[in-house]
Amino acid sequence: MKVQLGPCPVSKIVLCSADAGPKSQGSGRDEAGFFFKGAAWVGAVRNAAAILGCKFVILTTAHGMVNSSDVIERYDMHIIPYRSQVAQRWERSIPQVLGRGRFSLMVFYAGGCPRELYMDLLIPILRDLGVSLITFGRPNMYDIGKLEEFVDLITKSITMEGLASILKHPEELEFIPALT
Repeated sequence: MKVQLGPCPVSKIVLCSADAGPKSQGSGRDEAGFFFKGAAWVGAVRNAAAILGCKFVILTTAHGMVNSSDVIERYDMHIIPYRSQVAQRWERSIPQVLGRGRFSLMVFYAGGCPRELYMDLLIPILRDLGVSLITFGRPNMYDIGKLEEFVDLITKSITMEGLASILKHPEELEFIPALT
């Protein structure tokens, strides 16, 4: 069965980036969208969101989900040893940031994060909010340059096979529908 995505208005799409460890963080407090100075993927997702007119959020382990303009500070909290604390922060912050009914699709550029752990915690929260999830990406920013085209195709309507065809690493593409 072919999975059809869209058409989805850009106003219903939220772009999300994974965070980055201490080596890629700024030295003090800063707006989240500019805090991860050594994490080019965060900036790439932020810039794509600005061009496309999508909401941009960052999924952090220490601060939960944050808006680009939220001020955050340095942290060192890897998801593996702090799974329960991360889960609690996400369960609280994701509904606050996304709200119920505001968005229908989250495009999550996972890149080098421990994707399966992130998905285990993220999917139930998004499903409860009625938000579908589509994720792709690999370490070293593979396919990050396709983000704008990717979202543009979803706004028009495309199959998962069509989306996969534009990616260098389509094996990382995954769609998890919201429960309705």
